[in-house]
Amino acid sequence: MSLSTHCPLCGADHPEAVYTLGDVPVICNQLWPDAGAARTAPSGNVELVVCPDCAFIWNRAFDPDCMEYAPGYENALHFSPHFQSFAEDLAAGLVERFDLAGKHVFEIGCGDGHMLDLMAANGVATATGFDPSMEGKDTPYTARDGVEIVPEYFRSDQLGRPFDAILCRHVLEHLDAPMSLLQDIRRAIGERDVPVYFEVPNAGWMLDAVSMWDVIYEHVGYWTAPAIIALFRRAGFAPTSVSVGYGGQFLMVEARPTDPEPGYLDPGAPEVLAAARAFGDAATGALASWREKLSGVHGRAVIWGAGSKGITFANALGAAGAPLAAMVDLNTRKHGLLAPGVALPVVAPGELAEIGPDLVLISNALYEAEITGQVRNMGLAPEFAVVTG
Repeated sequence: MSLSTHCPLCGADHPEAVYTLGDVPVICNQLWPDAGAARTAPSGNVELVVCPDCAFIWNRAFDPDCMEYAPGYENALHFSPHFQSFAEDLAAGLVERFDLAGKHVFEIGCGDGHMLDLMAANGVATATGFDPSMEGKDTPYTARDGVEIVPEYFRSDQLGRPFDAILCRHVLEHLDAPMSLLQDIRRAIGERDVPVYFEVPNAGWMLDAVSMWDVIYEHVGYWTAPAIIALFRRAGFAPTSVSVGYGGQFLMVEARPTDPEPGYLDPGAPEVLAAARAFGDAATGALASWREKLSGVHGRAVIWGAGSKGITFANALGAAGAPLAAMVDLNTRKHGLLAPGVALPVVAPGELAEIGPDLVLISNALYEAEITGQVRNMGLAPEFAVVTG
């Protein structure tokens, strides 16, 4: 089925337009070594649509052939104490609820293995992750006994190893055929009662907060609770918990295998459809307001957060982003590199004194207290503004 005409979840062929964002970086978490490479980084268009039947939202302009997660891909969040606390609580809770002490865990799309290490620290016997972006990269999170990263895309035939739970965090939104992954996992589980945990950006929060900065090319799918419940039930999983976390920005699903319900549609879909219909005009207005605000800045501005939100925001500003001097990030692996499209340098917090910003734009409200405290402790007194959330 074509993404441009058919829903990847239920197959319906009458999508409604939601929002369009043109000329965005294809991979916003791929940073670049020089300004020329950053400015010529691959770009594409986002045309969000919603399925009136199941309320799944996706980018119908997405081209999977454009996606190549190279070793330079970097989206780790655990350099923030706020996120570290969230991840530690999540790992401990999963081990307890799924009774995983002494057992074997898989993680699909494990990144640098941070969660694998946390699962092992909480008592799992082995924690094996799959992620192609780790090819040729070192990470401290595989030092613990039983922790391993396979630097490859996950394939269903890799489930031949022993496993007692499967985790998949911030992967599903990148897949143009999400049902295939769930069905592969379900077949591998067979008659066993193996729990699964999936985590995705919460598109319900995105719609309510009018966070257009969460619209990125890397994400072909935008999951709300009704859509993800339909996905799991159609694939043969019964959700035992569907909740939100991390300030409402993450959608978290725990599920157990059951019989598939191929035609399942969730009763919450109409509410999502109404929110999606309102999102486009609200997002257009929000972008216009930020362009006006930045156009009036006399001095230098920085964006704190060189992740998807911050990089999308910087690129969407266009000419109004002229006051931007840099992006700030705690992740040391990003320092000295440049953001795709806008070619803004990514700097450590300690470099702010030299920049002397008049305005610090905070790309995620969850880090507001953390950021403002750090900046004021440097003796700086800029204006602060939260971009979203």
